[in-house]
Amino acid sequence: MRKLFSLLLLFLAQYSFSQSSFQLAPPMLKYKSAFFSRATSFEVIFNQPGAEIRYTLNGNEPTENDLLYSAPVPITKRTEVKVKVFGENFLPSETVSATFVKDGKAIREIQFSKPNEYYAKSKPDILNDNNGGVLNYRSGGWLGYDSDTVNIDVNLKKKETINTILINLLQDENAWIFLPEQILVYYYNDKQKAFVPAGKETFVHETPGPKECNLREIIPSKKIKTDKLKLVLLPLKKIPDWHQGKGNHGWLFIDEIKVY
Repeated sequence: MRKLFSLLLLFLAQYSFSQSSFQLAPPMLKYKSAFFSRATSFEVIFNQPGAEIRYTLNGNEPTENDLLYSAPVPITKRTEVKVKVFGENFLPSETVSATFVKDGKAIREIQFSKPNEYYAKSKPDILNDNNGGVLNYRSGGWLGYDSDTVNIDVNLKKKETINTILINLLQDENAWIFLPEQILVYYYNDKQKAFVPAGKETFVHETPGPKECNLREIIPSKKIKTDKLKLVLLPLKKIPDWHQGKGNHGWLFIDEIKVY
């Protein structure tokens, strides 16, 4: 009898240990768009009795001591949200995140090179309609390019001092969607009656990157004031050798553009 009781205790201990090794599924962030003009909000979807949803609004990794989710959370400024689920006898879930971006300077119009034929019927204001920030490249919020050069003209409603240009790019290398080789930014100089360089960013593709909405900020190399900006993006012309599509032309996907 004692031996049977010992075996039962051993079984319960092993069962309890195995239960603690199970990881909770990641929660789902629900929101209309990652971009907004005045205010927005997000919800968290997760159903498991006893589990606690914890989140942060400063980009830090959530812990069991952080904010407890109970209702939709309002957002009124640029915010990096991270959410994680905790539960007794379970490993915490993976962290899910989203960055919400508020409008910057008023944009009158954005003109862009013709995208791939599949995206040619996109709305004229697709790059500044505050609709996007999702990972699905077929969502209708992205412009897709498989060309060598992409030109984008950003016309502001008035002359402004420009501190930052933000571009939302998609990185989904399994779908052959890469960050560009380079982004060049120009501004219209009234004295020279021409567009002159304002800044640039060069990308390397030596190792695989995560699937994500990649918000790139380009800070002008000098103080500028203008109402006209020109962006030149150079898509990846040759996928690197570590990728299954090596040697082929990469895709470039662009969402919103903001100016601050």
